Amino acid sequence: MTDIFENLRTANSRGKRPQVPYGADLRGADLRGADLRGADLGGADLRGADLHGADLRGADLRGADLRGADLRGADLGGADLRGADLHGADLRGADLRGANLGWANLHGANLRGANGGLFQIAIGLPSGALTLVPEPGKWRLNVGCWSGTPDKLRTLVECDEGWPEARGDEIAHRRPFLLAALTLIDLYVADNPDVITELTARWNPEVTS
Repeated sequence: MTDIFENLRTANSRGKRPQVPYGADLRGADLRGADLRGADLGGADLRGADLHGADLRGADLRGADLRGADLRGADLGGADLRGADLHGADLRGADLRGANLGWANLHGANLRGANGGLFQIAIGLPSGALTLVPEPGKWRLNVGCWSGTPDKLRTLVECDEGWPEARGDEIAHRRPFLLAALTLIDLYVADNPDVITELTARWNPEVTS
């Protein structure tokens, strides 16, 4: 295990790409401030890992398990986080510009001060914390256990059935909070018109060509 950590820390200085076998067990790894640019960490188990201030620009973290990981101040610019599990991860001050968060699990993640087009209402909603995530081609919302586009949430809110965790009076209670949140989301999206275009151009250039 120590050899894996050391190899990750020194690979770039030796002119090699940092990488581990798919699904490698790196739980609790101390990789604070590590130079992991372009690292291949696909599917790695990084639960509880200390990646505070790590340079993960362009890293492949597809399907990685980052639950509870410390990613404060980490540079994740252009990283591929598709399908990564970031539940409960600390991403305060992280740089996520150009990162692909397609279907990443951000429930319970702390995104305070993180940049890259993310928008979060962390407390106060009866339905749970709300996170708006830019993905190539669209915006995606996580609200409690629900995930989908703002338009799909707007359609759901207008209905009196089909809510995943609410019935009857509880739907009526939650509806005004979500409508208010959607108004804020509309303002945020309008104020950040280039986020999706730039992300799509980076990850799906054929769509914008």
